[in-house]
Amino acid sequence: MIFGVDYYPEHWNRDEWESQAKLMKEGGFNTVRMGEFAWKLFEKKEGEFNFSFLDDAIEILAKYGIKTILGTPTAAPPKWLADKYDIVQRDKYGRKKDWGSRREGCGNNPSYIEKSEIITEKMAEHYKDNPNVIAWQIDNEFGCHGSTRCYCEHCRKAFAKWLEKRYQTIENLNEKWGSVFWSLNYDSFEDIILPKYNSCEGTYGDLWSHNPALDLEFRRFSSDTWVNYQKMQIDILRKYTDNPITHNLMGHFSDISAYDLSKDLDFVSWDNYPDNQWGTSEYEYVSMAHENMRGAKNKNFVVMEEQAGPAGWDILGSTPRPNQLRLWTYQAIAHGCEGVVYFRFRTALFGMEQYWYGVLDHDGVPRRRFYEIQKTGHELQKLEKYIVGSKNKYDALLVKSYDNVWGHDIKRHAQNYNYENHLYSFYKANCDLNINTAVSNGKYEDYKIVYMPAYNIVTDAETEKIKEYVKNGGTLVLTFRSGTRDEYNRVRPMALPGVFKEIAGIEAVEFDAPRKPVKICGEVSGSAEIWCDIIKPDTAKTICTYGSEYYKGESAVTVNEYGKGRVYYVGCDLDNDAMKELVRIIAKSANVETVDTPNGVEVVKRDDCTIILNHNENEVDTKIKGVSLFDGLEFNGVLDGYGVQFLEGSI
Repeated sequence: MIFGVDYYPEHWNRDEWESQAKLMKEGGFNTVRMGEFAWKLFEKKEGEFNFSFLDDAIEILAKYGIKTILGTPTAAPPKWLADKYDIVQRDKYGRKKDWGSRREGCGNNPSYIEKSEIITEKMAEHYKDNPNVIAWQIDNEFGCHGSTRCYCEHCRKAFAKWLEKRYQTIENLNEKWGSVFWSLNYDSFEDIILPKYNSCEGTYGDLWSHNPALDLEFRRFSSDTWVNYQKMQIDILRKYTDNPITHNLMGHFSDISAYDLSKDLDFVSWDNYPDNQWGTSEYEYVSMAHENMRGAKNKNFVVMEEQAGPAGWDILGSTPRPNQLRLWTYQAIAHGCEGVVYFRFRTALFGMEQYWYGVLDHDGVPRRRFYEIQKTGHELQKLEKYIVGSKNKYDALLVKSYDNVWGHDIKRHAQNYNYENHLYSFYKANCDLNINTAVSNGKYEDYKIVYMPAYNIVTDAETEKIKEYVKNGGTLVLTFRSGTRDEYNRVRPMALPGVFKEIAGIEAVEFDAPRKPVKICGEVSGSAEIWCDIIKPDTAKTICTYGSEYYKGESAVTVNEYGKGRVYYVGCDLDNDAMKELVRIIAKSANVETVDTPNGVEVVKRDDCTIILNHNENEVDTKIKGVSLFDGLEFNGVLDGYGVQFLEGSI
């Protein structure tokens, strides 16, 4: 099992490397990731390559039983490259993103691509026979710092070619896009524009001011740009090595499709920072991020950067409390992680991330965090057979669609509506009821319940697949803003909820984006604040009605029998308590077991074990008992603050 740290030997004097390696061994670490920001050191001048510093670091680490994951350094192009070839991105206002940070390279710039090919090939050739290199990481965090979409001329030309391949003729594109609106017809693919700053932007506040089809296709194209850029590096590495290849994704980050980006990888890895200067994440949100990463390939994953201390760039987030680093590690494992690498070994003395604390502080002296992680590593060695190759038992699937992330961002429906928050509201309710819920676009038939909130952009083929799932006995949950758009982001000429009207057994005759909370009554009581579909049931049965506004008494939530299955339609947003109770009703109807625990206690079930996580700072009696896999003793149900328990068997 990988248990490691992110290490930057170039940040330290060479006479410190040996003592740092020795301390890593003492901490129980067996792996480092290195090299992902060292392009200038590898190629100080164009065409002059020298990997000697990394060779020495790998050799010293190997003496202490520590293997290396090598990162290709293309996220940090050297200044000579930016100066000579102008490879940096342009934003939608035409401004140049000057060199001086990272991720400024344009994925469609021919010179950036060429030089990336060369450095990748030189590294692959140099390390192809090194037994201490066990895996490769491509680049670093594609898309971070708003770098997914570039608006330079290289991107415009590449976008035009991408569209020509997709649409074949400009007449077809004009028809599919409805270019006749505002006289936006194109005469040829050479005329294609990018959705840059234009006269409408800012007139009515923050909005996307181009044809919705153009906006959606540009986001797809931009995602594909980095998928293709990554594939270029993978193909080069594959000429020299069979070692597994990964990229460190970013959990909920959605500018690039995680499904597409992970397709060519051997395994997914990602960077997990639950508490940093930009805020503290609810534990359910972190669990959902882990599931999103597991669901990218529907395979277990590695955390390539796991938070190891207080984190920030110019201000600091909270310092992780005693046992919280251990808790975060086991939370990752509970959701499919089978290897963890902590960021970073020793905190940087210089550069942007001086405040992004690692396992060791600036002085390099082991303290509480080091020993807590060391203890965790020793435990993981004993539990490895329950971790590597493990499989969770999933009863429910939450479908995340990147087309719908982008489509809902372009047309937001209501001021406070956010598609990803909408998804999270369903995940949080399931998590609070301890229902193992996958987040993916996987096979529907593998799950008793499939949640598809606001599944608005949907193809005809996908619609048929969904119908078959329900006909064959599945339970489907749909919501407002579903089924109304085709793959070109055109509104379908159909009554709401569009292509789902038949299986939902309803018609939404009106809708409202309310200015004040609306009461919800019935089997679930609560309130809606963002959206209310006013539902006329056809074959569906009403579960909840509205308790205020002009549509008082009208249906808000329904259920419809369809074939051997059923379809729930949730016509409004719900507060947390109401959502939890609705999910409980849905679970019961699908014969899915719920487990009630004190607030902040998470339970994840597997065939061979049960993992219990106490996300509270105080001791909690979980009422769950069993034999602990940590020590073989009987567990009495009481967990310390930020405590963890592995129990034998499934509860």
